[in-house]
Amino acid sequence: MALISQQKNVLTRLLSGTFLLVALGGCGGREEMVSVSVSDPLYEDQWHLKNTAQFVGTSSGEDINVEPVWVGVAGNAGAVKGRGVLVAVVDDGLQLAHEDLAANIAANKSWDYAGRDADPSSTLLYHGTSVAGLIAARDLNGLGIRGVAPQASLAGYNLLWTNEPSISNIVDAMTAHGNLVEVDVSNNSWGLSIDELGEAEPPSDSLWQLAIEEGINAGRDCKGIVYVWSAGNGGRDGQDNSNYDFQANNRHVISVCAVNGTGRQASYSEPGANIWLCAPGGDSNAVSGTLGLPTTDLMGSEGGNPDRDTFDDYADQNYSRTFVGTSAAAPIVSGVVALMLEANPDLGWRDVRLILAETARKNDVADSDWSVTSAASGQPQYNINHKYGFGVVDAAAAVSKVSGWRNVGEQVIIEKTLSAAAAIPDNNSTGIQQSINLDAIADGNLIVEYVEVDFFSEHQYSGDLEIILTAPSGTQSVLAETHDCLYLDAFDNLRRRFGACLYDYNPWTFASARHLGEGSAGIWRLNVADKGNTGAYGQLQSWTLRIYGRRQ
Repeated sequence: MALISQQKNVLTRLLSGTFLLVALGGCGGREEMVSVSVSDPLYEDQWHLKNTAQFVGTSSGEDINVEPVWVGVAGNAGAVKGRGVLVAVVDDGLQLAHEDLAANIAANKSWDYAGRDADPSSTLLYHGTSVAGLIAARDLNGLGIRGVAPQASLAGYNLLWTNEPSISNIVDAMTAHGNLVEVDVSNNSWGLSIDELGEAEPPSDSLWQLAIEEGINAGRDCKGIVYVWSAGNGGRDGQDNSNYDFQANNRHVISVCAVNGTGRQASYSEPGANIWLCAPGGDSNAVSGTLGLPTTDLMGSEGGNPDRDTFDDYADQNYSRTFVGTSAAAPIVSGVVALMLEANPDLGWRDVRLILAETARKNDVADSDWSVTSAASGQPQYNINHKYGFGVVDAAAAVSKVSGWRNVGEQVIIEKTLSAAAAIPDNNSTGIQQSINLDAIADGNLIVEYVEVDFFSEHQYSGDLEIILTAPSGTQSVLAETHDCLYLDAFDNLRRRFGACLYDYNPWTFASARHLGEGSAGIWRLNVADKGNTGAYGQLQSWTLRIYGRRQ
C-alpha cells in the first residue's frame, strides 16, 4: 500500500489583501502577550491560535484558545509551553536545522529510514517540516511563527520518504524507533488508505496494529504514547468516511477532523462516528482562495513556498501560509496534548482522550447533526456530531482540566457475537434489524469509552449499505453511509466504479466514539439497509459488538 500525506491537493492561492495586523499595546495589557506578538513576526497571521477575524473567511474566537496557557491558566502555577515533552513527527522528513525548529530538536532522537542515520532532513520533502512547525516552532526568538507547544521537543521519523515503505519501518516508527519510554506524543498526518475513493480498504497484515498496541502498553513507562491521527481528506465529494479507514478508526488513536476559519467543517474533512475532535485545518474555495495555516517550510527556495500552484506566499521562503488539510489539524491537537502532559505528566493515554472530549468546544452550533450523550451516573454529558466528534479542541480548558485529574482505572472489554444470517432487501430504506443484549449482571455495566462492530456480510455492492448502531440509551452511530465507490482514471479524475467495490465489508471493523460515558448494559441494535438502486443483493452474515470501558 502507498502512504499518503493528509494534506489535501486544494487550491493554494492565498486570500488577496491579507496583511499582518499591528500588535496592540496600551494600559492593562499583559507584558508577555505583547512581547510575544512582537517577537514572532508572523504570529498575527496565525488565526488558528488567535482568531480576530483578521482575514476574509475567519470569525473572531474560532481558534484553539491557547494564549491563556502560555501565561498560566487556573490550576497551573505558571506558563505552560510543552517543556519536557517529546513529540515524534512521523512524516516525510524534518529539517533539523530550520531556524524556527532547531532550538526544540531533541538531540539524536530522530531517524532517517533512507540513510539509516539520525538526520531525517530533506531538501525536497517539506510536509513533515510544516507539521513540526505547527506543533512546536520556537516562540520569542524574533523569527517566523509559533507552535501550539512552542517549547516542546521534536523528533522526526521520515517514514514517508518513499511511497512504499517496508512494514518493518512502519512498525519501527509506531514503536518510536526504540524510544518507547521517551516519546510522549506521536503525530501522524498520513494514512495507508487512499482518500476520496469510499473504499473500506483492509490492512494487509496486523503488524501496524500490534505496533500501536506496544506503544500504548509499554510507552511512557506504561502510561502509553498518545497517538494523534489525521481523520482524512476525502470529504469533498461526499463519498468517503473516516470510518472506512482502519487506522483513523483504531481505538488507540485520536482521530482529528478539520474546520475552517469560521469553525465549520472544512470542505475536505471526512465525517465519521470514529472521529474524536476537530482542530483548524484551513480550507479553500474558488472565490476567496485558500486560507491556510502559517507554518515552517524548508529553508530557502525549496519546499511548499513557492507553492506548486501559486507564488502568492510569504516573501520569507522559510515559511508558508498555504498548509491545509487534516494534516494541519492533527499537529494542532498534538501540540495541545504536549501542553497537557507538561502540566500533568502522569496522565495515561486514555485520560488524555477523556479530557480532550470533555473540554472540546461545541462549534457550528446551528448544525443539525449535534446531539448529546445519555450520561451514566456520575459521568459528564458530551456533545456529539458525526462531522466534529466532540467539537473543536480547547487548549486552555484542557490544560486547566488536567490539574487534580484522577486517572481512570483499568480498561475492561465486553464482546458478544450474533451469527444469524439474514437477507438484506435491495433498494429498501427499512432494511433489517438485529440486536445484542448486554446483561448488567452477567456481562457487567461498563462506562463506555469506545465501541467497535466487526461486520461480516456478503453483498455485491457494499457501498449500497447504510449501517447504524443504536445504543441502549438511544444514541445512534452512523457507521456506514450509502455511497459510491470511486476510482482515479488515467488523468487523475474521480470516476464512479460500476459494479462491486474493490473492498467490501467482509469483514470490516467499524468504530464509534459517540457513546462515551454511557452505560453499556441493555439492548444494542444494528440496522442495515440497502439504499442503493443498483440491483445488488446480499446478506448480513454476523456481527460482533465490542465495548471498551471501565467499571462503574
